[in-house]
Parts: sequence; structure tokens; C-alpha cells
Amino acid sequence: MMELSRETVAGVIGAAIAVLLQITVAPAITLFEAVPNFIVAFCIVRAVATPASSGSVMPLVLGLLFDLMGGGPVGALAFVLVLVTFLASRLFMALNNDTLFMPVAIMLACIMLVEVMYGLIVVVCGADVPLGEAFLYRTLPCMLYDCVIGLLLYPIAARVMVDRPRVQPGTPVLR
Repeated sequence: MMELSRETVAGVIGAAIAVLLQITVAPAITLFEAVPNFIVAFCIVRAVATPASSGSVMPLVLGLLFDLMGGGPVGALAFVLVLVTFLASRLFMALNNDTLFMPVAIMLACIMLVEVMYGLIVVVCGADVPLGEAFLYRTLPCMLYDCVIGLLLYPIAARVMVDRPRVQPGTPVLR
């Protein structure tokens, strides 16, 4: 029988909130062609905040939900999210040095990678937009939007999702 940990419960609640924000808030705060993707930001932040237990089921399900809600190819974001969240969690586990720089750098790089890969898949699957124009007017602004959302979400996720929150070097641990 599966044990419900704090990470699991917080992950499921966070996923539900990300989907609700994607449906209700994202269309309302669209700038030009850039639509924020709360699902991408949440999945990458979760993979970095809880690398040992992030798994690939939640990115798959959330990616499929996004694909079914959006106009892109079904399965594209699901595939990209599973791949990049796995990469993000493994990178963080290998490069974690208890500073704030590494999780933020990995998170931002992975959000950028998701947007670029998803943009490439959409163009390859038959979008009526040239690759350069798609990158300049859709991928780049969405990437920046998602990075800002990820930067806002990471401190919350690092505090709420982790059973034992990380501390900065030199900070006394209170027990």
C-alpha cells in the first residue's frame, strides 16, 4: 500500500492548482502571443524541489491535460515534460551543493529546454509558422514568462513540498 507523504499530497494539490491557473488565469494574462504555462513551471519546480520522489507520472498526466486543452499535437508536451523533468531531477541530485544558485539555474535551463523542444515539435508537426518566427514570437516570450512563474513558485515549493526543507550553508539547524 502506498504511503501518503507530505511531498505526494503537496504535489497533487499543487498540480490541481497549476491546472486551475492554466485554465482560468493564463488566458487572462496573455501578453501578445505569450501565454504563461503554469503546468510547465510547476512540473519543473517540483522536479527540482523534490528530485528523489518527483517521478514521471505527474508530468505525463499534466502534459496530456495541457495537450488536450490546447491546440498543439496531443502527447507533445507530455513527452517533453517527462523527458525534461527526469533530466532536471537527475541534474539536481548530481549537482546539488546546498546553494540557491544550482536549483534556480537548473530550473531556468529546464524551463527553457521545455519551451524550445515543445516549439520545435509543434512546428515539425505542421504549424503554419516558420521556425524563426515561432521561436521569436512564441517560444522566447513564453519561456521568459514561465521562468518568472518558476522563480515565484520555487521558494514556495521548496518550503511546502519538502519533508525536511533545505538550509543554506552556515545556517544553524533547529531541532
